[in-house]
Amino acid sequence: MCTSLTLQTLNHHVLLARTMDFPVRAAWKPALINQDYYETALSGKRTIRYPYIGGGRTEENDQILVADGVNTKGLSCAELMFPLKAHYLDKPVADKLNLTPQDFLPWVLGEHASLQEVKADLAHIAIIGQNWLAGNEIFAFHWILADQAGQTLLIEPTIKGLEVISDSIGVLTNSPTYPEHMARFAKSLHTNEDLTELSQKSQQIVMSQKFPRATNTPTTRFLVTAINKLGAQPSRTQFEARNRLFNDLATVAIPYKPSMHQHPNFNYTHYISILDSTDQTYYFRYHDSKQVFSYSLSNELAQHTNQNLFLI
Repeated sequence: MCTSLTLQTLNHHVLLARTMDFPVRAAWKPALINQDYYETALSGKRTIRYPYIGGGRTEENDQILVADGVNTKGLSCAELMFPLKAHYLDKPVADKLNLTPQDFLPWVLGEHASLQEVKADLAHIAIIGQNWLAGNEIFAFHWILADQAGQTLLIEPTIKGLEVISDSIGVLTNSPTYPEHMARFAKSLHTNEDLTELSQKSQQIVMSQKFPRATNTPTTRFLVTAINKLGAQPSRTQFEARNRLFNDLATVAIPYKPSMHQHPNFNYTHYISILDSTDQTYYFRYHDSKQVFSYSLSNELAQHTNQNLFLI
């Protein structure tokens, strides 16, 4: 389970934030991807044009699997689980760039400078339901993207193909699909899906402080996060926005309990991250700490030439 949202501040910083909720013991850490290429499972090696920084973990054969990141052009992307709804092709397609689901985020960040480039390139790829370079599981993903222009893009692989949503409110959790989330959101607020109406209703809830309670379900986390985003006043600066994002995501985070280790499939928030597209800075906070780690992509690139590595 994961929750994500985008914000744009009055001083023109664009931020994408997310919780990383994952049902296994995984050592997530801030990671720098700065080699000349990345390797795909079905299409060989691909050139990395734009190095990036994000949250990752080690898979078999020391492969770094990155779940979110921001690149040198200020393009940000985060993958979230999309169970029961994700639909992939069974076999590679001729004359297409064939990617597994785990290849999609490196393809976005390593090869594109803007959302316009990603949208223009989507027709040339096919996402195939096959294993990545490591691991034995094919993950069900959908993705939220943001760029320096303040635009947000959602991409969902459904039975209809890669569905692109350009006019979202900039909030995404897990399944169901984004249109289904929005229909539930509007119904919960007893209004239609008009943005003005939703914002007014959300503002009333924020002012009254009578919030619905977020549970572990994606629908309640979407509801609470959307109300917090649409109902609050715009953040003046990136500093104000970061505090707001950490606080808002903490309300939908899944607390860790030692007893979870007694269960074979436990789920909790491993970390919260904030990606600043404007100055390409990555902020990372572990589930069991209030300390925020901050990494400037330009500084890390200057220190680590042609390397993929963890920064903690």
